[in-house]
Amino acid sequence: MTSRAGMPLSPRQTQALTAAATGATLTEIGYQLGITREHVSMLLSHAYRRLDVTHLPRHQRRPAAVRAAIRQGIIPNPVKEAASAGPAAAQATEPAHNDGPTVREAAANDRRWWETEKAGEQ
Repeated sequence: MTSRAGMPLSPRQTQALTAAATGATLTEIGYQLGITREHVSMLLSHAYRRLDVTHLPRHQRRPAAVRAAIRQGIIPNPVKEAASAGPAAAQATEPAHNDGPTVREAAANDRRWWETEKAGEQ
């Protein structure tokens, strides 16, 4: 099998990595891109290989890939974009209504509930 390190990212891998740079979960990225969580995972795994970060421990791969992609000019720096847009842009992106918790908030609530239940059993 040949190494894919150094090859350019596909447009879909670039989209997934750009969304991952914001801290979104695989499920959230999948929702944004209209694909499954598993497909997002595969896209990011291939991007990690092409950005040569697969040698790192799993929890370090995403941030390392994002840093490498920003450094190579593949994706924009989300921190710089948010800072240059100013507070008005942040307000403009906030929803006008609340449809309930986000996927991330719901998962955090589920974890807290589960930990409370486990603590009560002891």
